[in-house]
Amino acid sequence: MLSIGGLESTRKCLRIRSSLKVIAVTIYEEEPFPSQLLQIGAVGYLTKKADVNEMAHAIRTVMSDEKYISAEIAQQLALRPFGSSEASPFESLTGREMQVTLLVVSGKRVAEISEALSLSPQNCQQLPL
Repeated sequence: MLSIGGLESTRKCLRIRSSLKVIAVTIYEEEPFPSQLLQIGAVGYLTKKADVNEMAHAIRTVMSDEKYISAEIAQQLALRPFGSSEASPFESLTGREMQVTLLVVSGKRVAEISEALSLSPQNCQQLPL
């Protein structure tokens, strides 16, 4: 979702209807995105590499009131350092800051970021990138 991003759209959808079961299907495999989506209430997380059988399995799992996380994401989450006193710098970002960060690291230019986030290019020039 280019306009407001997956994190913010999930928040808004769950605010409107808290019983909604959100399964994220995204290109983002790296932390902190999976953790953030799951923390705000998504009950499933798949990458766009998932085939139709995995997607169907995820839907059935979530409809049975269980969570579904693709194997590669689950392994990544399971192998995170335990008890580390160092927090990821991404954990302190707001949803909007995370949107900007994801667009920057995906190689978007200022004009593309401003269009995707409905901002004027002048406002984006002032962002501390």
